[in-house]
Amino acid sequence: MVLCIDCGNTSIKFGIVENEKLKKSYLIRTIREKSDDEYAYSFASLLKNEKKIDGAIISSVVPLLTPVLFSAIKKVYGIEALIVGKNIKTKLALKIDNPAELGADMIAGAVGAKKKYGASTLVADLGTATKIYIVNKDEAFSGCIITCGMEIGLKSLVSSTSQLLETPIIVPPKILGKNTKECIQSGIVYGQIYMINEFAKRIENELGYPLKKVLTGGYSKIIKGELNSFIYDEDLILDGLYHIFKINEGDLYE
Repeated sequence: MVLCIDCGNTSIKFGIVENEKLKKSYLIRTIREKSDDEYAYSFASLLKNEKKIDGAIISSVVPLLTPVLFSAIKKVYGIEALIVGKNIKTKLALKIDNPAELGADMIAGAVGAKKKYGASTLVADLGTATKIYIVNKDEAFSGCIITCGMEIGLKSLVSSTSQLLETPIIVPPKILGKNTKECIQSGIVYGQIYMINEFAKRIENELGYPLKKVLTGGYSKIIKGELNSFIYDEDLILDGLYHIFKINEGDLYE
């Protein structure tokens, strides 16, 4: 069994993969101040019923926590996790200016997209930031768009405008809000929906061919019902991490 960990700025998602199937996933808050002992306790308590962990892999966009998580895994399971970075094998060509700049989460997501959906796939990943990236017709990572996620947009709006109240991020009943909360929800949520749809159209026009479209990330479940042309895949990054692990163990080839 392989422990796959995706450390984001807001949350850490992890799960156990056995025989190429994700058994269950877990979500905990990203807390930069937590020690390796505290994260070790989280893993041990949440995964207490799992059988022996044979390996682990980490993708992290929080550099401060990468060694902390590495140490936590070693304390609990006695194994050294692979860390997704510039020296890891992925069998994914990176057709961008500086591959070293590419986030580990996008590497894992693109590998997952390539493995599960093949060439010509667009991924919209809705987390702290909203990221839209492409596995092109040659099965290479060929570019990305990064913009503010829904929570960042909401916090920025509320903190900058004294008369606006905190409001939950949900799809409002109508486009035109009838009260302050609905008005904010419409702008934040439908703004993301229309942005993603329009980016997808323009990317297809720029590339000159149609794309399969995949929706993932923590906030994607809020709008999945509004993006009918997208496949909802909440575990894309964990699946990609498992595939990277198997590539580096020499168990998989393409």
